[in-house]
Amino acid sequence: MSIILSFSRVIKFTFQNILRNFWLSFITMTVFLLTLVTINSVLFINVVADSVLESVEKKVEVTVYFTPEASEDITKAAQGYLRGFSQVRDVQYISAEDALATFQERHAFDDVILSSLNEIGDNPFGNALVISAMSTNDFDFILEALETPEFSPYIRDKDFDDYQTIIEKINALSLRIRIAGFALAALFGLIAVLIIFNTIRVAIYVHRDEIGIMKLVGANDWFVRGPFLLEAILYSLVAVIMMIIIMFIFLTASETSLMNYFDESYNSVYQYFLNNSLIIFGAQFLGLAILSILTTAYAMRKYLRV
Repeated sequence: MSIILSFSRVIKFTFQNILRNFWLSFITMTVFLLTLVTINSVLFINVVADSVLESVEKKVEVTVYFTPEASEDITKAAQGYLRGFSQVRDVQYISAEDALATFQERHAFDDVILSSLNEIGDNPFGNALVISAMSTNDFDFILEALETPEFSPYIRDKDFDDYQTIIEKINALSLRIRIAGFALAALFGLIAVLIIFNTIRVAIYVHRDEIGIMKLVGANDWFVRGPFLLEAILYSLVAVIMMIIIMFIFLTASETSLMNYFDESYNSVYQYFLNNSLIIFGAQFLGLAILSILTTAYAMRKYLRV
């Protein structure tokens, strides 16, 4: 019964502290919220960057051109062979006739090229396969897989060299974005720790007389700490709830623009945060609560020596 009574008093003192020092409580929660805004901004940038890189990777295709001597059966056999690999997303077959029609359409206003094509007479194009991979890193493996006695004699050319530079740039950009993201998160995390520590110290300093009086009338350390620790947890909880509301309002507002920009290759950032909201915001609440509790406990040490 005494434990329940003590706990009810701790709750009562907690809300008294918050209401008596409303503006200080407001400032503390604002600092907590700004800390979370910084963390989620970095997370949002990283998720969007990953979505950009993935959408670019999906658009990278490699075309394998076969010689005119390669029959449709050989080309389609190569298509079925490639589709058997888990690294291959899709393989599209382009017939020699379709390749010729596409070439003529592309150069419809170039009389020199069209006249040269007419002089050749026969269709100079062979069949082709347009390959898209699960990852740009898989193209080396896919093209090497075609170097078999069954298919390699009929392969005239591959335009992989044109995409090699693009792939290298994508991988380099991905690495830079991740390094920058982690560096920003670490920097803002350090700033957040310092801000939260000093904010809570100010809050404890304001209550120093009350702490002294409570100690003089015989209150134990845990009873004195209780309201401030609970207050820190409440600040963390309110800040995370506000962050969730702000984040999903922002994600809802930006979702249409992102979908229009990335078209069908877009991986929903809104859906990512929704699917992982428990982990993302749960971890943020836990981290913020632990940080504020430790800071509060440390800041109160000298005021408990009465």
